[in-house]
Amino acid sequence: MFNPDDSIIIMINYDERFFKNIFSKMEFIMGIDYLNHYSEKFHVPFLFTQRDLNYKTGNEELNNFRNSMSKRRLDGRAPESHMDSKFINEFNKKIIPENVIKTYKEDIFYHTHIEDKIKKYKRNTLLICGFFTDTDIVVSSFESYVREFNTYVVSDASSTYSERLYFQSLEMIGQILPVIDTRDMEKYF
Repeated sequence: MFNPDDSIIIMINYDERFFKNIFSKMEFIMGIDYLNHYSEKFHVPFLFTQRDLNYKTGNEELNNFRNSMSKRRLDGRAPESHMDSKFINEFNKKIIPENVIKTYKEDIFYHTHIEDKIKKYKRNTLLICGFFTDTDIVVSSFESYVREFNTYVVSDASSTYSERLYFQSLEMIGQILPVIDTRDMEKYF
């Protein structure tokens, strides 16, 4: 179990460019409402990370593979809805990211100082959320586990292109780490 005094919320890629591609916009916004309440009530800080949506590597073969996988994900995403613009407006009002840590790949620890920031807050429990569940959340949560942080993935404050990718990713993460829902968080305090 975790304790709010030892917790920090790691919000990965909290950006409209990522948000507009997810399938669960309404659920994500509701999850963020709860995290905001949790953060205010228990004084749990947020750390934000941000990478480029379509970054390039030095390996052309890898870039070609990543591009084909990105196209495949985009092709499988949920169709646009007449509610999308409303959800995007809501999203942009929920949290204004501050002191965003620039990341370079799906792993938030890769060539960043995020571990030092977490230690500066004297926290050892990471509540990981954001975008995309099938890439950044999987890789970063496993890496935080390897670095011996108490790591929880907050399912309804995470999302990706499609429901299938989302649930497959959470199932895989759940084999190694706890996956929780914001409504379950009250049980831990």
